[in-house]
Amino acid sequence: MKNVVDVYHRRVSAHGFDFIGHGITSGPEYPQYPEDKKRFTVAGLKKQKKEYGKLYGTVADLFDRAQHQVIYLSHNVPYNTKLDEITNKESPKYGYHYGSFVSRKIIDKYQPLVCIGGHMHEHFGKDMVGKTTAINAGFGSEVNTLLEIENSKIKKLEFWPKKY
Repeated sequence: MKNVVDVYHRRVSAHGFDFIGHGITSGPEYPQYPEDKKRFTVAGLKKQKKEYGKLYGTVADLFDRAQHQVIYLSHNVPYNTKLDEITNKESPKYGYHYGSFVSRKIIDKYQPLVCIGGHMHEHFGKDMVGKTTAINAGFGSEVNTLLEIENSKIKKLEFWPKKY
């Protein structure tokens, strides 16, 4: 494990890039839908909003200090993309988006080259958010993603099995 580097809420420079990480969120950091908000008291919603602000501030500070082009690693994919929409028609959350607000707001503001996430197992593939290529790298041993970057541009992005 000597070649593994934890980038959770850290900025690590390597190979001419800054790698910035954010994780441990499995949905929007602040509830968006009425049925989700109902689970909280007014005080609980205030606390959620404060915690979201702290998370965003932590990650934004890392981006503000970036010295190279950024590759952003996020546990969850960015909110309101084709990578975070619930597509199971039997789910009570069908059609809802459950990605990360922090990741979406960071991408909207800083436009890193790429954001690599996961969590939403059903959305293996990519989506563009402004100039950022957002990737859901898949889940499990049966899926693989190849990302090749050359001269600060994505030279190749392939998914197996091919879906996109």
